[in-house]
Amino acid sequence: MILERRFLRLQIDLLPLTLMENQGETMIRQRQIILSAVILMGIVALVSAAGPNGLGPGFGAGVGFNLTIPDPSEDPITETEIAGMLFMREEEQMAHDLYAVWSEMYALPIFGNIAQAEVTHASEVQFLLDRYNVSSENIGNLSSGYGEPAIQTLSASLEKQGSLSLTDALKAGVMIEERDISDLEKVLTNTTREDLKVVYGNLLSGSENHLSAFNTQLS
Repeated sequence: MILERRFLRLQIDLLPLTLMENQGETMIRQRQIILSAVILMGIVALVSAAGPNGLGPGFGAGVGFNLTIPDPSEDPITETEIAGMLFMREEEQMAHDLYAVWSEMYALPIFGNIAQAEVTHASEVQFLLDRYNVSSENIGNLSSGYGEPAIQTLSASLEKQGSLSLTDALKAGVMIEERDISDLEKVLTNTTREDLKVVYGNLLSGSENHLSAFNTQLS
């Protein structure tokens, strides 16, 4: 009897510990479930932001680039700066769209590689647009047409040229990058904002590399 009572007392004493262990395991499982849900939501958000074909007017800002961008200036952004951001966003879109088309037409990796780089460039400009609450809903693409008349005209001409032959497509690539460099130099002179200058400077460096790559293919 004494042994039985001691055993019973031991069971009673251990009961709170057992309950605490069960509660601890339950809390751990709950945290794991919550963490898994958060990760899943993040993945869904990134996929949704990318849009069809990886780049579109709704491309998520800040996704896909590792550029350190300075904090925004406290001064109000000017209409000239807004126009420059919108123009460069659509020009990067055009470059991506044309390179993507030519990457399917010609078995040359340069088009696909640079098309992917243009995704990064567009996302950097989109980051600026989102930072300053500038709508990009009117940014067009190759299938729907571009909102900026100059870009639409250039796109139609270059698409036609690039479809003629591989050499013509490479020459069209040179024209795109030369135009991009010229436009970036212009928008750089129209702003004193460090965040815009860093992004445009990075795009300029990238376009110079792309231009060199196309010229190498043609030489």
